[in-house]
Amino acid sequence: MKNDNFKVLLINCNTMMDVLLPVGLSLISACLKEKGVQVKLFDTTFYKTAKETGDEARAKNLQVKKTNREEFGLVYKDTDLFDDLRKMVEEYKPNIIGLSCIECTYELGIEMLKSIKEYYAVPMIVGGIFATFAQAEIIAEDCVDMVCVGEGEYALVELCTKMRANQDITSVQNMWIKQDGKIYKNGIRTPVNLDELPFQDWTIFEPRRFYKPMGGKISMTGTFEMNRGCPYSCRFCSDYGLNKLYANNGGYYREKSIKRLIDEMKEKKERYNLKFAYLVAESFLTTKRERITEFIERYKEVNIPFWIEARPESINEENIKLLESSGCEGISLGIESGNLNLRKNLLGRNMSDEAILNAFKILEKSKLRVSANNIIGFPTETRENIFETIELNRQINVPGVMVSLYNPYKGTALREYCDEKGLMQKGSHAGDYRSETVLNMPQLSRDELLGLQRTFPLYVKFPKSEWPRIKKCEGCDSESEKLFKDLSDLYAQKFL
Repeated sequence: MKNDNFKVLLINCNTMMDVLLPVGLSLISACLKEKGVQVKLFDTTFYKTAKETGDEARAKNLQVKKTNREEFGLVYKDTDLFDDLRKMVEEYKPNIIGLSCIECTYELGIEMLKSIKEYYAVPMIVGGIFATFAQAEIIAEDCVDMVCVGEGEYALVELCTKMRANQDITSVQNMWIKQDGKIYKNGIRTPVNLDELPFQDWTIFEPRRFYKPMGGKISMTGTFEMNRGCPYSCRFCSDYGLNKLYANNGGYYREKSIKRLIDEMKEKKERYNLKFAYLVAESFLTTKRERITEFIERYKEVNIPFWIEARPESINEENIKLLESSGCEGISLGIESGNLNLRKNLLGRNMSDEAILNAFKILEKSKLRVSANNIIGFPTETRENIFETIELNRQINVPGVMVSLYNPYKGTALREYCDEKGLMQKGSHAGDYRSETVLNMPQLSRDELLGLQRTFPLYVKFPKSEWPRIKKCEGCDSESEKLFKDLSDLYAQKFL
């Protein structure tokens, strides 16, 4: 018998206090509602699930300004996450529960599903980037009935449509389905056409999810998908795995038409009184010149500040002038490593030091707020290599110095390398790149990497005469902590 009142409960197992709206869940909800399916969200964002937030870790490590999030209602819930989840399931009575997680939140997500399974017999599916590459591990969990591999929009719609009509679901593409002791491993469907998707559904989120800290301020911020995927396949990025997964199925990288993008931005700006936009395009300027020109021209209709990410090779004076004229407020560029050999051969980023220096030289003359993204703790990387990255950052004189800890995420080429070399404990999961590292490397200990991460901006911005004192700050004893605080205060006054 057909169930017209079909209900989906989505669980967003998010890193704590990371309020940037997720495009993926927003689109899945919109697609399901378009087909008459009811959708409700359980969101972990405001539960105390870690020692510190990503923004707190970054502020502590001198990468961003501290913000007073409490005045915008960005405070922790005072109730128990598991009690609240069970209560929602009991009251809502969903026909299926979908968990969306990333690798560093996966273990919490599975705990949540187990806590429900104890009380309620409801089918459970796991999706997201980690699920795409860890499908065998996830389907083996007793609490998991299905895993979504690859894109979820049309796959979830087909699954729910068939479940609602009590039809067989074992052949739904993009799905691994466990049924009657057997696992059905279905292939990948053709990538979705971004222009055919509905606008994102943001009604499932609490209103305070729109308050995003950026540059020391908190603004009503919307997230918009301009492209999906990346034409490059850097070995530390999951786009490497997605490009492989979709290689024989039309390729993973796609661009949304500028008209469709602008129409959605205008609708959302008016509806939610947005003051800032974050554009999801992993390399904003790596596209046809006509597309950039069309975006700049049409963006006048939206007219709110926005932030982008780009690669150094795509920076030229003409592009930057176009961005300045459009209301672009800031841009992040990936340096990753200052060692050419490591950058080219280990990371798959074939760009010269000259290209990086030239890009930042052009940006230095612009009005844009600029930040450089660096990563430390790669396999084979030495302390000397990290100081090559520091030296390259010193040459570019960039205002925002960001430094992440390398984590070997599933689906990346470097994860395969780390597994082969036994650099991470078998069965362990990669952590949050802002504050954790899971590698066991003979040449660099975890404590040494954490010490270098927090002092990285000091090494970049302070004169070399201060380096002996900065080196003392890498430790974690009381004397190191006091010295680090003194230098941090000075750094904040001068550079943040």
